[in-house]
Amino acid sequence: MHILQKKNLAVIIGNALEYYDFMLYGFFAFILAPLFFPTDNPSLSLIASMGSYGVGFLARPLGGIFFGHLGDRWGRKDTLSLSILLVSIPTIGIACLPSYEHIGMWAPLLLVFFRILQGFCLGGETSGAITYFIENAKPNEKDIASSWIVLSCYVGTLAGTILGSIFTLSFMPSWGWRITFVIGSLIAVIGYYIRQKLKETPEFIACKKQGKILKIPLIELLKNEKTNLFLSSCVSSAVIIPFFIIFIYLNGLMKLKFQLEAPLLLLLNAGLMIFWILLLPVFGFLSQTYGRKKVMQAGLLGLSVFSYPLFLLVSSVPSLESILLTQIILSIFAMAFSAPSSAFLVELFPVAERFSGIAFGYSLGHAIFGGLTPILLTTLVQAYEFTHAPVLFLVFCSLLGSLALQKPSFFARHVEATQPLT
Repeated sequence: MHILQKKNLAVIIGNALEYYDFMLYGFFAFILAPLFFPTDNPSLSLIASMGSYGVGFLARPLGGIFFGHLGDRWGRKDTLSLSILLVSIPTIGIACLPSYEHIGMWAPLLLVFFRILQGFCLGGETSGAITYFIENAKPNEKDIASSWIVLSCYVGTLAGTILGSIFTLSFMPSWGWRITFVIGSLIAVIGYYIRQKLKETPEFIACKKQGKILKIPLIELLKNEKTNLFLSSCVSSAVIIPFFIIFIYLNGLMKLKFQLEAPLLLLLNAGLMIFWILLLPVFGFLSQTYGRKKVMQAGLLGLSVFSYPLFLLVSSVPSLESILLTQIILSIFAMAFSAPSSAFLVELFPVAERFSGIAFGYSLGHAIFGGLTPILLTTLVQAYEFTHAPVLFLVFCSLLGSLALQKPSFFARHVEATQPLT
């Protein structure tokens, strides 16, 4: 298959690393909280730790502006190589960082700094991978290629979950969590070596030959593509919110309600990720066959219609089975929207502004909702006992996604895509 050529696998590996790193921090939040944010109240300590998780997302738009500019000026290949090399610095920094007990306030400050730097570096990673991957795909494979980009995110999440669980087992040392971050930094260096062998995308080469390279792409975006920037943020938000609710919030609820043993929780987490990985190529194929807009709209409709009855079931009949059923049903609809979303984003922007447009718009959506969703949900549910908060988040993200899909052919008026939206 053309999609699985070596050059594309190099991009997939790097993108998987991003979600590996972010999953690790979320997985180890309960360990890092007392080490770097010690307080007499464990809940406050955990909220502070999740807050530092969020700042990594808040730094993404700045990284998106920086790497987006380089991607539209230098090219996709060199920018992808630079982003994966730079991300190894904060990753190894977290691995080697002394705790609060050893260096006092410097520990949480440096941890937040590394999270900001990590978010900045990753601001161009997923957007760059999306741009490179879709531009290299054949016209009849763009939606399928899109599903593989999203799939790589969950492969990284699965790897982070498995390694995180292994290094928290009783026979592992208390500092074992550091090893997982060291592994992440090593993967980044290997990824840099592999990406050095990439070739530039045909669309960027053609754009350069035609003399269409812009001096400052972001200025042109803000002049001419403000609507599409907003729509790309809407799509990004509609992808990230269900991820946190289905995977992090509901898994946390299972652990809190039923005190599941670590091996069983790992098995359930891994099973959910594998389910997502299997679903994505299916929805990529359906999108390519029956139309991107139809598949994405069906996913959003399902999320908005089924979220309330499912969470009502969870709250009225709190059982492991009801939570698993909720995860499975919501996952089907979330993956239907996510699978073709990368191809949708690429077609919102012309080639000369594409990397910048996706990097800034996609990162902005992740920053606002990826950064705020975990801490807001934790606070609303734990502190205020507002158990229906996840329903409001899911309905809101469905509205944002639906807004982006209303009239894509009108909004994407400057599209230079090889395949029109259907």
